[in-house]
Amino acid sequence: MAVSPIGSASWREASYRTIRLAHELRLRPLSTALTATTRQRPMTIQNENVHAESLSHEHVQPTPFHRDLISETCNALARGYMRDTRHSLSFLRQAIGETNRRIQRLQRERDILERSHANTRRDILTSQETVQLRGKRPKSERYPDKVDALLRDEKNGLVDLKRHSERQLQEISRQLQVLHSQRQTLSQFCNERSRVLEFLSETARSQPLGQETAGNSKPLRQENTECQAVIDDALVTCEKFRNTQPPNWQKPGERRELKENVTEGLRKKAEESAQIRDEVTLALGETRNFIQRQQKLYDETETNYLLQLGPVSSLDISVRERLDRPLVKILQRHPGTQLPESTLISQASASLQRSLESARESVGLLQLSRLRLQDDAESKKWGERIDQAAMRLRQRSAQGRRERLHL
Repeated sequence: MAVSPIGSASWREASYRTIRLAHELRLRPLSTALTATTRQRPMTIQNENVHAESLSHEHVQPTPFHRDLISETCNALARGYMRDTRHSLSFLRQAIGETNRRIQRLQRERDILERSHANTRRDILTSQETVQLRGKRPKSERYPDKVDALLRDEKNGLVDLKRHSERQLQEISRQLQVLHSQRQTLSQFCNERSRVLEFLSETARSQPLGQETAGNSKPLRQENTECQAVIDDALVTCEKFRNTQPPNWQKPGERRELKENVTEGLRKKAEESAQIRDEVTLALGETRNFIQRQQKLYDETETNYLLQLGPVSSLDISVRERLDRPLVKILQRHPGTQLPESTLISQASASLQRSLESARESVGLLQLSRLRLQDDAESKKWGERIDQAAMRLRQRSAQGRRERLHL
C-alpha cells in the first residue's frame, strides 16, 4: 500500500536535488570542472540525457605529461610535412625537367624553322631577281614560255610556305611563352619547398611505429593542393603540345622540287635558245651568200643594161645604134620596108629595166631578212646568256644556306 506524502513538495525536491547532484558528480570524469552554467542548470529527470551529452563535449583536463606528448606530436607533424615537402619537391623537379626538355625541343625546332623561313625569304628574293633578270631580255625573246609558268608556281608555293612558317613560328612562340610561365611558377614553388627543407632539421628523430599522424598532417597536406595542380597542369600542357605538333611543318621536298624545276627549265630554255641561234646563224650565212650572188648578178645585168642603152650623145665615137647606116638607108627607100630595130631595142631595154628593178627589190628584201636574222641571232644570244645568268644566280643562291639573309 502506497503511503501518501506528508511533507511539503519543496522540502522533498531539495533532497532529491542533492541526490541527483551526487549522482552526476560520480558520473563526471575527474578532470571535468563544473562550470557556472552547469551549476545553474535545473537538474530534472527529463533533461538528464541532454545534460550527459553536454558533459561529453566538455574540455578534457591535460595529462601531467602533456608537454612531452605535445612535443612528440609536433615532431611527427614536422616530419610528415617534410616528407610531403620532399615528395612535392621531387615532383616539382620532374615537372621542371619535363618542361625544360620540351622548351629545348621547341627552341631547336624554332631555330630550324627560322633558318627555313630565312631561306624561304631568300628563295622568294631569288625568284623576284630571276623574273627581273629575265625581264631584261630583248623584246623578241619575251614570249611567254614554260619557265614563266614555273616561276609563278614557285612564287605561289614559296609564299604559301612562308605563311606556313610564320604561323608555326607564332604557334611555337605562344607555346614557349606558356611553358616559360609554367616553368617560372614551378621554380617559385620549388624554391619555397627548398627553403622549407633548409629551415626544418634533416636529423629529426624518426617517427615511432604505430603512431597515428594522418590526422595531424592533414591540414599541412591540404596546402600542397595548389602545388599538385600546377604540376598536373604543366605535365598536361607538355603532353598537349607534344600531340599538337603538325606533321607537315617544313615541307622541304616540295620547295626543293619547285626550285629544281625552275632551274631545269632555265637550263632547257638556254639550250633551246643556243640551238635556235645556231640554226639562225646558218640561215644568216646562207642568206648572206645568196645576197652576194644576187648582188653580183644585178651588178653585171646593170652594166649590160647601161651598155645596151648606148651613149647619151650621137657624137660619141663608141655609138652602136646608127639607124642611118648605108644598108638601112638603101632598104628604106622602098615603101613598106621599115625595120623594127628601134622598137625592139626600146622594148628590150624597158624589159631589162623592169628586171633590174625587180632584182633590186629582191636584194632589198634579202638584205632586210639578213638584218632580221642577224637581230634574231643577237637576241637569241642575249636570251641564252640571261637564262644562263639566272640559272647561275639560282645555283649560287642554293649554296651556302648557313648564311642568313638580311632584308
